Amino acid sequence: MKRLSNFKWSLLVIVLHLVVLGYFAYNLPADAQVPTHWNIKNEIDGYSTKTTALLLWSGLSIGLFLLLFLTPWYSPWYKKYEKRFERLLPPLTLVLVLFFALISVYSLYLAQTGVVPEIQFMLILIGLLFIFLGNLMPKTPRNFFIGIKTPWTLGNEDVWQRTHRLGGWLFAISGLIMIAKGFILLHNSAFQEISGVVAMLILLFPLPYSLYIFKKLGAEKN
Repeated sequence: MKRLSNFKWSLLVIVLHLVVLGYFAYNLPADAQVPTHWNIKNEIDGYSTKTTALLLWSGLSIGLFLLLFLTPWYSPWYKKYEKRFERLLPPLTLVLVLFFALISVYSLYLAQTGVVPEIQFMLILIGLLFIFLGNLMPKTPRNFFIGIKTPWTLGNEDVWQRTHRLGGWLFAISGLIMIAKGFILLHNSAFQEISGVVAMLILLFPLPYSLYIFKKLGAEKN
């Protein structure tokens, strides 16, 4: 029970989310088509029925919570880094549960009203998620489920730490780019494409960087 109290804000979000889903379950027309997938250009390219969408969003919210809350029961790394995990998991759970709750409410709102906001709400949400994840990344202990997992980060604690310190900054920068994409030059396709490529390259850079650090540490030992 004491550990569960550390996740109280995530539980509150889930309860509020389920209440909102209940509102849409009652008010949304039975034949409504709910957006459930956006492509790389932030265009809706996938829809679900009302029932499928409600089950998807509620199941995802509860499933994410259980996946992270039950980490001590399935992670072989938990006991080794227990204190660090317990500092990381509550805020990470809150961020992810809130992120998907907001996406679900947005998709159901679109299905009910058909009104698409001028700002690209999905990009802004993703950008905020990247910024929050960037802040948590340096605090992430070595494990198989969360973080930048390469053979070199998993094989060396120092490589893991250095890669995630850099990755935290890069995720935050990428998040700011995504937010900018959502707010400015909405009809400038060149800006959208170039900024999207830049954001993706920034996110991928920690992968080769982890190999570079691994090789560098090996050379220094020799």
